[in-house]
Amino acid sequence: MSSFSSRENTTPPTPPLNSKQPQLFLDVEDKTEEACSKFEEIPACTYQNKIIGNPSTNTNAKRKLEFMTCDCQEEWDGFSNLACGEDSNCINRITSVECINDSCFCGNDCQNQRFQKQQYSNVSVFKTELKGYGLKAEDDLYENQFIYEYIGEVIDEAKFRQRMIEYDSKKYTHFYFMMLKPDAFIDATEKGSLARFVNHSCNPNAYVDKWVVGDKLKMGIFAKRKILKGEEISFDYNVDRYGAQKQPCYCGEPNCIKFMGGKTQTDAALLLPEGIADALGVTSKEERAWLKENKHLRSKQQKDDATINEQFVKSLQVQPITENDVSKVMSALMKSQETPIIKQLITRMNLTEDPHVNSLIVKFHGYKSLSGVLQSTDDDELIISILETLERWPAVTKNKIAASQIEEVISEINSKTENETIKDLASSLFERWSKLQMAYRIPKNNNAVTMPSFGRISRTPEQDQPQQNQQAQQYSNYKPVAQFTKMPGLPPNWEAAFDANSKQYYYFNTVTNVTTWEKPIPAPMGPRPPSGPGPMGRSNKYNTDDDLAKREERRIQREKEAKHNKLMQQEQRLKELIANAKAPEKPKPKEPERKERRERSHSHSHSHNNSPENLEMKWKHLLAKYVPNMIRKYEPEIGRDNVKHCAKELVNAITSKELRQNKPPPKVLEEHKIKKVKDFTKQYMEKFIVKYRAKKRKPEQAEDATKRVKIE
Repeated sequence: MSSFSSRENTTPPTPPLNSKQPQLFLDVEDKTEEACSKFEEIPACTYQNKIIGNPSTNTNAKRKLEFMTCDCQEEWDGFSNLACGEDSNCINRITSVECINDSCFCGNDCQNQRFQKQQYSNVSVFKTELKGYGLKAEDDLYENQFIYEYIGEVIDEAKFRQRMIEYDSKKYTHFYFMMLKPDAFIDATEKGSLARFVNHSCNPNAYVDKWVVGDKLKMGIFAKRKILKGEEISFDYNVDRYGAQKQPCYCGEPNCIKFMGGKTQTDAALLLPEGIADALGVTSKEERAWLKENKHLRSKQQKDDATINEQFVKSLQVQPITENDVSKVMSALMKSQETPIIKQLITRMNLTEDPHVNSLIVKFHGYKSLSGVLQSTDDDELIISILETLERWPAVTKNKIAASQIEEVISEINSKTENETIKDLASSLFERWSKLQMAYRIPKNNNAVTMPSFGRISRTPEQDQPQQNQQAQQYSNYKPVAQFTKMPGLPPNWEAAFDANSKQYYYFNTVTNVTTWEKPIPAPMGPRPPSGPGPMGRSNKYNTDDDLAKREERRIQREKEAKHNKLMQQEQRLKELIANAKAPEKPKPKEPERKERRERSHSHSHSHNNSPENLEMKWKHLLAKYVPNMIRKYEPEIGRDNVKHCAKELVNAITSKELRQNKPPPKVLEEHKIKKVKDFTKQYMEKFIVKYRAKKRKPEQAEDATKRVKIE
């Protein structure tokens, strides 16, 4: 992230013919290797301690929340899991949360793991005329494409201030700090990734977004619009905090603010990030207008180390959440650390009375998000607002409440507070939630008697009951046929019926035969639908509550079995140790015999693990994580089926090359290896495109010839 540097050994770019067109650095020398010698390249962030960089604002949390889970269905095409792709309605992806293996319904290695798999765009370093090193695109990048993770040493504020003074005394001309949270900063000065070379622009083509990845908050750079091959990648540094000295800006844009960084923040530096502004329902234009009218408030009330315009945020008259706002608000709430922003987002929730919108909020990790906020605040006013919001949320089953641990959090607050309003609201919630049940547990005995079909029977969801003697009573307990009817607001294939016993409606899917008490709702679209290529038409299938609960039950069962097997193995090893201790000691074999035995054992183990079939499978599995993403950009022209076919052929071809060396694959491909794979993939696809276009032209030429014959 350079600010300025020496002009030696630089190649000035050719001035653009049209000022509206971006400058393309197609013929400049590749300086990636040279630039990487200036710092230590590391594959992932390092952390000052275990707590720093956590998404939660509460550093003293006594309980660990489970990972956020989506409700997508795994979708394998032979060698890769297509679930949670760009065109899916994955609630994790929409809210900037990555799926974690063994913790999500979508299966392992889904498409929403770009940070974990390091699925970086093809970029290179070059030398700019005035700004030192810069980063440019080696391929066209589509809007919202993940470019690179901003990697470095994650440090607290005290160490950040210490290093600012240290680097300033060393006369460093470039600064590489990025604010991850108000109390956590990424320092890429001495250790980092290629993302450190992305320069500032007052009219950038990329943006920074924070994602929740497991138990850490990560920072990534994404394309703000389509970026052409050879175009320099840039983003606005003024969305975060900078170096100690104010430095000139050389971006050359008409709206350039001339300087960046320094100890005193400019108004532009404190503008709300776009995602937060969208969640609050405001624009940067409105914020700038407010600043212009209330400049006197900033000097009197704004703190020197503030990261946002606090008075502006507090002055907002926020509105209830609409259906289209849900994903924006929930994404912002999971990543926001500033108390004024959190309060305003909670206020928007509190004002929302639409049952459908509240159901969507619950679906988009509502309980888990509010549980996290409650654990990090002691503000009675905010706690009351959250409890009032929870009172308004529809609750038919206890599944999401239990998973979020919010009941335990409220119980702890209730035991410590002296505020009567909080106590009353907590008691009301406990009473209401105590009547709910965990829904759709799978019975251990699956040999239930099948009910004969007399037309449509009652499909009212039954409460959990003992299985014994129940089967014999099924026919005698048979109830009259329920009348299912269409109800406004239900998704396709869903009908509703009224249950006289519980005085509630329940819902039935005419295609999947699934029944649920919870009203099914369609998922809203995400805040930023990508305009670039991607597999179209895929949707989340089998996402009914019954199916999700069964899959969750199976996942839990697998975990229990794994723990049981591990315990059994430990017990077996313990028994063997005890037996060996009791057995009389055998005479030690001679040294040559021991050596020969070890060699035979090692040879057998090595030959088994490195058998051709085993190695081939491992290489294919590893390459399948990289190759499909490298050729995805060709999909708009050649179609998804051809892309899948090419990916398979490429994986097979590269695997064959690697097998000649008879070496096992690494866990993750190194940078130089990824570059080789990209080069091979590019050459292959260029040849394929030529053949594809020639084949496509033949029918068109034949058709034109037919037309000419007819005309003559």
